[in-house]
Amino acid sequence: MSPVRPVLVVCAGFAIVVALLSWSRWLAGRRWAAAGHLLLAVLLGVTVTLGWPLVRYVETYDLRVPERPVAEVFFERIGPSRFRVAVTRVPAGRMQVVELAGDEWRLDLSVLDWSDGAVRLGSRPRYRIEAVVSRPAPAPAAGLAMGITARLTRGDERAPWLARLGAGRGKPLVATRPLSGPWLPMADGARFDVRMVAAGSIAVEPLNAAAGDSLAAR
Repeated sequence: MSPVRPVLVVCAGFAIVVALLSWSRWLAGRRWAAAGHLLLAVLLGVTVTLGWPLVRYVETYDLRVPERPVAEVFFERIGPSRFRVAVTRVPAGRMQVVELAGDEWRLDLSVLDWSDGAVRLGSRPRYRIEAVVSRPAPAPAAGLAMGITARLTRGDERAPWLARLGAGRGKPLVATRPLSGPWLPMADGARFDVRMVAAGSIAVEPLNAAAGDSLAAR
């Protein structure tokens, strides 16, 4: 959960309370006090209206912790150059199963970065696993089919308006960038650990003998 969500919930509660106070002041004939409370309620309402889409967008990303695994990937051969692939998110444990064709694979992520001001206020980088991609080996020539891209998210979430705040001064409040792992061979029974390292890249480590043998045979 984003740390901003509780703040917006509190703002929404205050907006309702202040609006009720404005109504009571109006009934009591205190017009200026009612107008002041109404203005405050409107400002709080606008804050919640603008902030809530940003919170929901940010929460489609997981907190990024360098060196912590983000996923485990397991391969099961189901035919010649065809594999059933289970991608398990860590630490959530949510698994998605897709089918790939080809000989090599990689994991595609999207990284969410905050502006310097947001970082100073405690906002932390986030990431989202976007897709697992396959291709034949050796890599195909330009213009030929690469294999399969199996999307693991909807991929159509548009950044809300508030995310672009500050873009005119050089860096928006929230910016995203793609990050892809290395191409590695697919092998029956292979299990890999995928993690983001401090350098901002993706590292993949074998978790069993099948995975280790596939890397040694490259």
